[in-house]
Amino acid sequence: MRIWIQSGSALTQGAGAAGFGYGSAYEESLKRHFRKVARPDTVVEAHGIEGSPVGKDRYYASQHLVLTMMIRSAFRAKREGYDVVAVSNTIDPGYHEFREAIDLPVVFITESSILTACFLAPTFAFIAHNPAMLRRVGDLARRYGVAERMTEGGCLHLTYDDFVKMYAEPEAYTRRFVQEAARVIERGAETLLVVGNAVNMFLVDHGVKEVEGVPVLDVCGTMIKSAEMMVDLARMGISRSSKGRYPAPSKDEREQLGKLYGVES
Repeated sequence: MRIWIQSGSALTQGAGAAGFGYGSAYEESLKRHFRKVARPDTVVEAHGIEGSPVGKDRYYASQHLVLTMMIRSAFRAKREGYDVVAVSNTIDPGYHEFREAIDLPVVFITESSILTACFLAPTFAFIAHNPAMLRRVGDLARRYGVAERMTEGGCLHLTYDDFVKMYAEPEAYTRRFVQEAARVIERGAETLLVVGNAVNMFLVDHGVKEVEGVPVLDVCGTMIKSAEMMVDLARMGISRSSKGRYPAPSKDEREQLGKLYGVES
């Protein structure tokens, strides 16, 4: 089984002067985690985009550019023999577009994590790296029909610079998370979802799996296991609906779409 992880960031880009990359620590963390959580016969590979537009976690105009680059990248997945595409961008961009453009199972990091959280406990809450992202994932929970199980979340008030710094100062950042988590738990959360995979991977690397008995769900690992499940279902003959919200373009139409995105079949 081959899983194509589609990131909304330029993974080969370092932190840089503009501060839009996550640095090598994050990428190395991903590689270790892929090997740890995936089945022995599963190959997991992350693919980034050409660049990371300014304000991509805050501005819709920037997010539009990110989505275009993500779809352009993921068009290669089918051509290169992958079995499933897993979108690791927190706001689940391209929820309909990916399914139209790519004739493969598709999973999204926040949707798969929300649904898994509902298996684990009656309530869940998000802890985000900034207020804008907290609002966006709240909107996702409402879109996925589980808002009544979501309690008030929390915010760590981190910047892209913090994504690099936290590996140099792990105790300060883990303490910051645990303190905010305690406040969220007091408001009724029984499962915690970390918003932003860079923060999730930092917590995974430093062994933060629960706070006061409440699980901190590994959203990246959950996405990978969900991707494996979708391939298993496809091999059983179970696939997504081609009616209603998920119309299925013909092969010729997909090829034409690919050309518009600058991708040859």
